[in-house]
Amino acid sequence: MFTSRSLRHAALAWLLLLASTCLAVAAAASPTPAQEAALKKLLPKTLAKLQNREPLRVVSIGDNLSTFYQPAGFPRYDSSMAWQGRLLDKLGGLYYYHGVVDMEPHREITKSQKEAAAAWEAWTQWQKNQKGPPPLDPDALRFRADLESPVAMPVGALIRRGFPASQQPEETAAIQIQNLARDGAQAAQALEALGPEAFPPPAAPGDPPAPRPDLVTICYGLNDALSGLPLEGYRYFLTQAVAICQKQGVEVLLAAPPVIFEPGQPRESLGRTRPYAQIAREVAALAKVAFIDLGAALVEGPSDLQSLTAGDAFSAALVPIARQFQYHSGIMEISNPNAASARNMGEKAAATLLNGPAASPVEITGGMDLTGPAEAVVQVRLFNPSAENRTIVISPLSFRGWQIKAGTSDVLVNLPPGKVRRFSFPLEAASKTEHGLLLRGSLLVSDDDRQYLHDCSFPVRPLSLTWPEGRFDGKSGDMIVATTLTNQSPLSVKGTATIKWMEKSQSVPISLDPNKSMPLPLRLAFPDPTVTSRFSHIVTVSITLPDRTLRFERLVEGVQHIESGKRFPLISIAPPVPGTPIPDPDTWITPVVDSRGLYIRIEAPSAGGSAGKADQPWGIIDVQLDGRKAGENGSAGFVDRLNATIPWNDGPVTLRKIRPAVFGETYFLDYSMNGFKVAATTMPDGSRRIEFNIARVNLLQHEWSLEGSGQYLLGFSVRVSRVDPRTGDFNPALTRVVANSPYGATDARSLTPLDIYRNPSPHWSIKLY
Repeated sequence: MFTSRSLRHAALAWLLLLASTCLAVAAAASPTPAQEAALKKLLPKTLAKLQNREPLRVVSIGDNLSTFYQPAGFPRYDSSMAWQGRLLDKLGGLYYYHGVVDMEPHREITKSQKEAAAAWEAWTQWQKNQKGPPPLDPDALRFRADLESPVAMPVGALIRRGFPASQQPEETAAIQIQNLARDGAQAAQALEALGPEAFPPPAAPGDPPAPRPDLVTICYGLNDALSGLPLEGYRYFLTQAVAICQKQGVEVLLAAPPVIFEPGQPRESLGRTRPYAQIAREVAALAKVAFIDLGAALVEGPSDLQSLTAGDAFSAALVPIARQFQYHSGIMEISNPNAASARNMGEKAAATLLNGPAASPVEITGGMDLTGPAEAVVQVRLFNPSAENRTIVISPLSFRGWQIKAGTSDVLVNLPPGKVRRFSFPLEAASKTEHGLLLRGSLLVSDDDRQYLHDCSFPVRPLSLTWPEGRFDGKSGDMIVATTLTNQSPLSVKGTATIKWMEKSQSVPISLDPNKSMPLPLRLAFPDPTVTSRFSHIVTVSITLPDRTLRFERLVEGVQHIESGKRFPLISIAPPVPGTPIPDPDTWITPVVDSRGLYIRIEAPSAGGSAGKADQPWGIIDVQLDGRKAGENGSAGFVDRLNATIPWNDGPVTLRKIRPAVFGETYFLDYSMNGFKVAATTMPDGSRRIEFNIARVNLLQHEWSLEGSGQYLLGFSVRVSRVDPRTGDFNPALTRVVANSPYGATDARSLTPLDIYRNPSPHWSIKLY
């Protein structure tokens, strides 16, 4: 903050000097022929616009990394300061563009930006006439502690304010960002983001055409990894998002998510997003679109290995990584890198597009050998193809479904030119073990020159078992789970597979040649749905070989189809514990369906004699409906939430703004609030009753067959999140849902079927964890 008039003038002079220096550097910089060739291969249409200095319009979709989220109390920047803004600014500078413009700044900063602009104008006028007391310093406004949303304006905007109007940079050479990213988003939400807002429909006759993007940046995975969502679902949504853009004739830049850093568990946290980064890389390669790795950008840097040992190389590597998650005042965010890291990621991403990814000087390959029911050994092979001696330290991070065995040491390896070295390290099964064809994880490599990530996708030997993924509706009696057994070892495998399910077992002989697969169908008998509304149990496949026994398992959760007019219990959001009784329900729903709509009655218990404060909510009700056309219910897709904050007082309740694709990514409608009704009532015993009604006319794509001749299933979920009246905070222990799910909250597969047929028969909906 400037403290005097002379200091203000000195700072303004410094900014002008900085501006002239930056412009001089930009004028001197130009892409090499090799760099232009690289851009032409990856983003030919974008390059052509840059070369001609035409306006470049970019749509950005993703999560809080792309919105440039900052912790509470810290300045909120616009998209020009996010990773994609930094990347575009770097590319634009090569072609004499003057900065990046956020076309729709985040609503949290718009008001403060206007105040900052007005304060700057008032300060400028006061400098001219020197009449009256001096106004509030513009920089004091930007950083005042009493502002709800302090804003740090981009340096480029401040610099340009110092130029007279005749010297303002021309606006025609502009890179514009339309940021459709959402804080907390998961990959499923890409299908909603790439709707009419990103790709406006053709203009009506006589109307000017709506602007369309030249480039779409896509970056999801941070929240998918934090929630442990299935990798194949992540692959599906990224693949669909890229396909939508390509169908629109728009270029795509697909970014892998950043790493996560928790000081208490650095290895596990740094590796958590890396399997998702691998999937993103594979999707980009298959679709032939540009790809950048933001996680690798956060980790990569100089190495001080020459003065270190294998014992302290990893801790030394963490120092520059941790710095990128630290904010002033001692605040640290485990999943939201700071402003300096956004610049770091953007500039390194631009360098990757121009120069290609930095090559590893050492080739790393390997495989995982299952040695027992819950143990494995990873075999790693290192080869030095260069003409120089290499010394490296390998620090294993985390692996999907597995964890490094306690006490495992990092490995220091000396590699002469053209030589091979091998080493191994043990793994033990994590609480949620995955046995697919590949072990996915990451190593942190400290080389002579730099530290970097090496992602592993090692084959699982000798046998791997792959399971189907999805929601399986309409099951009764039993179900065949179609698993596939694959031999990835160099030798033939013979043994016996024993399948255990609900106290029963069956044995199947197996015989597999190398690199061959065989189906291994599992017949699972289910409980009587007229006796219980849900169950959870583990199915175990034990394979006995001459020298070892392997075990593969999945948690199977069954939820009875919800029937119209039938009272149905909600459960805690805590994951189900197989074999333990489900606690008696305290919250119930009763959905009723007729030709006009859906009427949901929610019954919640009293607050135990405590009444909440008037300015605190009683809770929040979320309702989800998969209203897509027949054949799409139960399949992967985006479904949003109808959301209402319930007060302590009784009466009508206003819904929060309803997003266009709330009933599925194929909708994109503007809804009349008259088609929804929410009301709360306190019963004589202190319990609450909430009515949540939805008019049938809002679900235009759903056939709504009450007679069972057409589409009579509706994906459905209700979530009741209650406030503790003593603390005023939401209490997760009080949260109730229809069913838990291995899928994300906005993935349609997470829902439970609501049977709207007038005379339904009991059926199960099955999910595999």
